[in-house]
Amino acid sequence: MKLLLIGIVAISIIYFFTSQSSQGTPSISSASAQSLLDDEDYIFLDVRTLAEHENLSIPNTSVIPIEELANRVDELEKYKDKKIILYCRSGNRSGTGTMMLRELGYDAINLTGGMNQWSGITE
Repeated sequence: MKLLLIGIVAISIIYFFTSQSSQGTPSISSASAQSLLDDEDYIFLDVRTLAEHENLSIPNTSVIPIEELANRVDELEKYKDKKIILYCRSGNRSGTGTMMLRELGYDAINLTGGMNQWSGITE
């Protein structure tokens, strides 16, 4: 019974985030985002793990893993007046993070396709 309940909760969470992202999570393509790398009105935030970030990332970006974002959101307070472009490997984790930050009043945007579709410079 306990296992069934855990399964139902997990499916509900997945459904919630899937339906939220398909209902208008603000997003931006790799091509459009590349032109904003040097725009002071935008910052890029990697929500992958630190190991993923260290392996390959968009230059001059901070990393707060999605698992830690809720507990570390205060670190983003200094960017409250900027647009925050979140990215991950494929766009799923960053989509979740985008919704989370938007609910907290941030102007967050999901990088569609994440690093899988990023064709800009990397480090």
